[in-house]
Amino acid sequence: MENTENNKVRTAVWLRPTAIEDIDHWMKRDNCKTRSEFIDNALAFYVGYLESNDASNFLGPVLSSMIRGILENNNNRLRSLLFKWAVELNMACHTIAAHFRVDDIDRQALRKFAVDEVKKTCGQVSFDHALDVQRRIPVKDDTKWPG
Repeated sequence: MENTENNKVRTAVWLRPTAIEDIDHWMKRDNCKTRSEFIDNALAFYVGYLESNDASNFLGPVLSSMIRGILENNNNRLRSLLFKWAVELNMACHTIAAHFRVDDIDRQALRKFAVDEVKKTCGQVSFDHALDVQRRIPVKDDTKWPG
């Protein structure tokens, strides 16, 4: 064994070819520059696991990072869906305001109908569907706004 400049010792390690392939594959994903760096990190992880007899100390950051990624993806999807719904709502509001004069009683009945329809369809309504209902074009369900 020889001492090298970074307080590391050079040693020979015998590995199966498949282990070397795994190291080469995963070291790039783990941002390791060399096989030695990857093996050193893997060994430190495994020794820490053996010492604590519990992987939760080591898996915590990994799981936390995965959960953050999943939540970020969900947030992006929700933002996109909310934007699309805001566009649909804006179109509907402007169409109604431009073409109809509705008194307070009709507005209350319309709001109740809208709440019921959103609950019934689990929020899967669109301007096109509402337009078909208003024009009495047959739709998949028998929801009809009496207005």
